Amino acid sequence: MNNPTQIEGMLNNLAYKLFAQSGQDDRRATGPKEIGNLVVFDHPESVDKIVKGTALFRKNFSLISALGFSRFNTNDEEWATRRAITQDRYLAAAKPAHEQSVSDIFSASLADCETSLAGIHQALFAGAMTIFYQAFGLVAEAPLTATLLDRAREVLRRLQYYSWVTPTSAERDSAIQDARAVIADFGSQLMADSRAAAEMHRFSEKAAGIDSFSPIEEFVMNLFAGVETTVTTVQWVIDRLGANQQAQERIHDEISSDRPQAPFTDCFINETMRYFPPIPFLTREVSTDTVLDGTTLRAGQLVMLSVVGVHQHPDFWENPRTFDASRKEFIDNSFDRRAFIPFLTGPRMCGGARLGRLEVEQAVRAVVWQFAFARTDDVIRFDYALALRPANGMSVTVSRR
Repeated sequence: MNNPTQIEGMLNNLAYKLFAQSGQDDRRATGPKEIGNLVVFDHPESVDKIVKGTALFRKNFSLISALGFSRFNTNDEEWATRRAITQDRYLAAAKPAHEQSVSDIFSASLADCETSLAGIHQALFAGAMTIFYQAFGLVAEAPLTATLLDRAREVLRRLQYYSWVTPTSAERDSAIQDARAVIADFGSQLMADSRAAAEMHRFSEKAAGIDSFSPIEEFVMNLFAGVETTVTTVQWVIDRLGANQQAQERIHDEISSDRPQAPFTDCFINETMRYFPPIPFLTREVSTDTVLDGTTLRAGQLVMLSVVGVHQHPDFWENPRTFDASRKEFIDNSFDRRAFIPFLTGPRMCGGARLGRLEVEQAVRAVVWQFAFARTDDVIRFDYALALRPANGMSVTVSRR
């Protein structure tokens, strides 16, 4: 049934299952963990092997590819070609020289927004979209682009649901049709701007060897991935600030000082990404029969990589199921890099990781400088659709400083 409530409930329950399975000492467990018909890998060493073994464990996004092909759902030489189209832009935009510009964009967006979680959310999206477009020398039409991204998110939610629950032919066709409509509307918006049209032409020239390449699909998927994960992370920071008043004031004091470094703020951001990774899991398709962690895997089999499980593995973290604003592993910089992968790792790690981290840091500074948050309870609820957001209606109150 194409029921939004049913779809949302099923996907959120999937996220809850990942959290329920994580952080436990499972050395006495018999057999691998499973969700549905997927074997779940969550040991940092095993996941590290999978994400770095790109020939053996290949990307497979099933119906999600109805929104188009990009660096996020392709493999081998095609992936490398697509990566080269955008990577230099991300690296250039993440240079320290742009730090003040990123800070100013978020500060300006937040200064004019409504004093509410919804208002801050809209301001963060506007800021992140502005920064993304600027990386490509473009100017975003924020309201229209935000509407299109909301449509893309809802289509992605349905497509992901149908990757787990087999749709009827009518449901499948409807979801694909809606996905193509979103891409077409994005294309109309982009090609109406001569600068954007020229940038799409550059995309196409760099991808000359890829059959049926769509620069619109590449741009849109990069836009959605970059903006959604950045804003989601800041939303979780806000949520945790509301539940940690002492930490909130300590961060405010730290960013108000003249010191260039903010170690406690950095720790808090890291702990938020550890506890609530924006991308909670990945799937990979096994290309050849193999054995991993004593589990026999067959060619064509899909496996799940639990980023939540990696971030809460008891062999690598002290009290992993506790949100610790002053987590020792981050303060001392003693954590195992294989156990903290909010941007993934290996050759296919997020190409915009540096820019994303810069945006999150500056957005958090701007948010804490302008607002104070309080939580009336600490009941955590998810809203999952590729990225893991806090659910709407979370009990966080907002006031301006």
